[in-house]
Amino acid sequence: MFLADIDKTFTTPGDAMPADGLGFTRTKYIHSVGTVGKVKFVSNGKHDFSGIFKGADYGLIRMSVATKPSGSEPLAPGFGLKFLRDGVDSANLVAMYATNGTPGEWNFF
Repeated sequence: MFLADIDKTFTTPGDAMPADGLGFTRTKYIHSVGTVGKVKFVSNGKHDFSGIFKGADYGLIRMSVATKPSGSEPLAPGFGLKFLRDGVDSANLVAMYATNGTPGEWNFF
């Protein structure tokens, strides 16, 4: 796991996991199980930003935890957002509270 090159995950154009020279994708060791839902981004319009910050009707969110949940370990939630765009790669964002989990209760949010 520590020898895997994750740089390609962030630098490869497109929305697919990059393949190695033999056509295989790397094994996903953390956040390997999650759930996906549709999202819409509604801007409040009180800014001069353009592009995705104006809003997006079509997006996906994937929520997952870094490791298998255990009653004795803190929950380590994370999520990824993907907003689909015409003619260019999607706009993406990933977030995670901390690699060692959240303090206190088992609340994903």
